[in-house]
Amino acid sequence: MEPLEKKCPRCGKASANPNNPQGRCSACLKKLRENKKKPGRYEHEHKLADDALRRQDGKTKQSKKKTSGRGSRKSIIKQVRRAYNEHGKNTTLSPDRKDNSKGYSASNTRMVPKKLNRGRHKVNPEKLKNWHKRLKKSSLSPKNLLTLMRAWAYNRGDEELAKALEINGLELIKAIINM
Repeated sequence: MEPLEKKCPRCGKASANPNNPQGRCSACLKKLRENKKKPGRYEHEHKLADDALRRQDGKTKQSKKKTSGRGSRKSIIKQVRRAYNEHGKNTTLSPDRKDNSKGYSASNTRMVPKKLNRGRHKVNPEKLKNWHKRLKKSSLSPKNLLTLMRAWAYNRGDEELAKALEINGLELIKAIINM
């Protein structure tokens, strides 16, 4: 019999865990840790699903086991992926249950920005409605428009306009739009 080699299955470096000779190296573990936090990544979708399943199974101190409306891992991942395709991969989304006595089934869950879903039992409907309105309008914010106009003025050589944009900023843009 051959002894097991202590190397990472991804890159071939030494395993970070001496008790697991075929485990990942520290660099690959760091990459995995970072990818779990990035919205829109495969690993992030699976992490959200695992977290939701753990909560609906009652494996945390704050949650009780849900008997009705339980979601499966596959359905939760599909829901997360669809939400990121719809809202863009820049926003960190979090599953919110409409009825907290039920689990994370597709009919009971909606994906909302994480900042709207932290530390409360239901999402503030006003904030959620405003967020959806902003999504529908456009992805170009006034700050981005200001930056683009400033860059355009500098490229054109119009330093007066560039200085006016720096001093007055958003008020000048609003005045130009309202003309």
